[in-house]
Amino acid sequence: MSPQVKAWQFLREAGKFLQAAADAALGEAGRLASPSMPALLDDSRTVVETVNEFLLAKARAGRSDRYLRQLRVGMTPISSIGVADVESWMQSADWSARTQRGYLSDVRTMFNFAERRGLVSHNPAAGVELPVLEDLDPPAIHTPDQVRQVLDAARARDPDVCRHLAIRYFCGVRSAEVHRMTEANILRDRGVVEVPARAAKTRRRRLVMIQPNLAAWLQLDGELRPISPMTVRAVIRASKVEWHHNVTRHSFVSYHLAQFQNAGKTALEAGHTEQMLFSNYRELVTPAVAAEFWDIFPN
Repeated sequence: MSPQVKAWQFLREAGKFLQAAADAALGEAGRLASPSMPALLDDSRTVVETVNEFLLAKARAGRSDRYLRQLRVGMTPISSIGVADVESWMQSADWSARTQRGYLSDVRTMFNFAERRGLVSHNPAAGVELPVLEDLDPPAIHTPDQVRQVLDAARARDPDVCRHLAIRYFCGVRSAEVHRMTEANILRDRGVVEVPARAAKTRRRRLVMIQPNLAAWLQLDGELRPISPMTVRAVIRASKVEWHHNVTRHSFVSYHLAQFQNAGKTALEAGHTEQMLFSNYRELVTPAVAAEFWDIFPN
């Protein structure tokens, strides 16, 4: 059984357990089971109904599908609506501090929504301390040799996936973003790749310079189009290169910062903040290795 399936099963069972606990607590003549739980202003509204209403509101506001999926995972265990229980849930899974912070942000957003709708009197997740990010391992990146191995495998197996991965590596485009882009977003006359607002995670348009090596990869056959993630994963597996979440984007940011020595330029093209760049990517690779990365051309 894959780790992803196990994670989903854990979240499903945790949600069932906490929903049952919340229902039992609300059934005791309105007495809440935990003093940290807020008083619900609408006892007829279930947690599931609140979550569905929240996701529908976000969808109408134009939030991305990926964001909604993350919220659905993050919201599953909020049925108990108690500060102590949110803390216990976060600590019960083997999540990194970064993942815990992301889920906690989703929980807070959900309760802010519920509070605005008059469903709760306060946001219990606001009292949960954010896990500290100190002493985290630096982002995982690929070496230039690994990048070439991935792109060569993709070129031999599927030209469209090769194009897809080349843009991820050399433009730092998120995987969820590139799945929503097409050839029309490659603005050759301007020498840039456009990440349109509708595709961007931040909903802000950004432009990334087409470096000479990417221009060469774009001269090959292939079309930038929405591709099934399963198709991309099959090519990645064929490359025999170890894969980490966001490894293409982390590689781009690391090598771009080391090569061009311009945090503002890197932040602008990646859609990051300069503070994040210095916190996570500064001196992650040497200029010499960065030069190798930007010299990866098709054979």
